[in-house]
Amino acid sequence: MQERLEVGSHVFIIESNRTITEVVVAARRGDFYTVRFLNGGAIQLRRSRIFPTREEAEIKIPVRAEVNRRFSSPYDYGM
Repeated sequence: MQERLEVGSHVFIIESNRTITEVVVAARRGDFYTVRFLNGGAIQLRRSRIFPTREEAEIKIPVRAEVNRRFSSPYDYGM
């Protein structure tokens, strides 16, 4: 079971599945937390989307497999 986050604590969220952002917990209502961005604005998220440390958030970011792409010239098709 995940620990309860206190109002006013600094936590981290993942934006757009690639960017880790530090936010402040503003309120808790059931399983939802209202978090405030440091530069203004707020958003409401489930507890599963909030991480107490930056390292825990980095673990959840999906790793893209490097694709080995080769340039194809129109002359490679043997027309």
